Amino acid sequence: MGTSFYLAPVAAVCVVLFLNGCSNTQPELAVESTLEQTATIPAALPLVEQRRFSRYPATKRSTPVRRTWITQVVRPPSRLASTAPRIQRAMYIPTISSSYSLDQDFDTWSRVFRHFQLADYSGHPRVQQYIRSYAQNPQQLSILSDRASVFLHMIIEEVTRRGMPAEVALLPFVESGFDADVFSHAGAAGLWQFIPSTGRNYGLKQTGNYDARMDPFAATGAALNYLQKLNRQFNGDWLLAFAAYNCGETCVSRAVAQAQQSGLQPSFWNLSLPKETMNYVPRLLAFKELIGRSSTYGIRLPSTPNSARLAQMRINKPVDLRLAAMQAGLPANRLTELNPCFRTGVTTPEHSNRIILPREYAERLAQVIRVMPASYI
Repeated sequence: MGTSFYLAPVAAVCVVLFLNGCSNTQPELAVESTLEQTATIPAALPLVEQRRFSRYPATKRSTPVRRTWITQVVRPPSRLASTAPRIQRAMYIPTISSSYSLDQDFDTWSRVFRHFQLADYSGHPRVQQYIRSYAQNPQQLSILSDRASVFLHMIIEEVTRRGMPAEVALLPFVESGFDADVFSHAGAAGLWQFIPSTGRNYGLKQTGNYDARMDPFAATGAALNYLQKLNRQFNGDWLLAFAAYNCGETCVSRAVAQAQQSGLQPSFWNLSLPKETMNYVPRLLAFKELIGRSSTYGIRLPSTPNSARLAQMRINKPVDLRLAAMQAGLPANRLTELNPCFRTGVTTPEHSNRIILPREYAERLAQVIRVMPASYI
């Protein structure tokens, strides 16, 4: 996303803006002094096995095509395959529960821990292997937790709204290290590491300069839709649903049938699955133990008040996100890190008319973006 842009002569441009926090009500936009202003989100940590990650896919364009901006936003029809499941719209639609409204005292991490639902597997030998391995470097886990805290409130809000176990909110630890701007060697992308075909089936558009798999809000909605579908398919067994999220439902269904034919209980621990998947679920359960009992393992979790850290803003013109951040007095990469779905660093309203902002600076950014002229690429 290193393309340079120039600013056209300043002209008064009227845009329709409204701010949405991680709730259905308009968020307070006052700057919270307790939130630390960091120049960058820490780099990915080597805690993800079996995959090599890179910032850009092999097919990424090196030179974006210059085009003339058309003010009318055209929304092409969805091109889901005829066999695609019936799903909810792949968009994070936040709500505020009564417990959230009444209990502002506790930390978002504590909120996650309160909603754990799965059994304690921390004593299982395969889980213990990863607990011991990761616990050797608590500083790395502290950095990883700091990166997770940016998106955690948004994710746990939607997870609990759907009645899903809070362990689901920890899955990006295993998938991407909570890095929204990352590709695997197999072409999976974003926080939830959707491969192209599954992303399209769950409503995540992908074009040359826009990839909804890397929109943290849209991808979260799509991932939770998929996980709920898998959980229903495997009769409420979340470990099988997690395994299927990694290797596919056909792979897990075949392993379940083989276990039953051998007279075994078709639980995750008795299945013969690909090596990566055999390690995938124990790693998630190891993160649950390490993060859930962080003080025991010397892991420092960042202070994360139980309130939204991100806001959304509707925007109907192409905007250079680096330029907008700098004009608001923020680091140049602050907005591109939250919106890596815009692959050139310029918004594309014909694909998505929504951007994500740090909530503490949302009002300042809105004022800057309101008077910025459209950027052409």
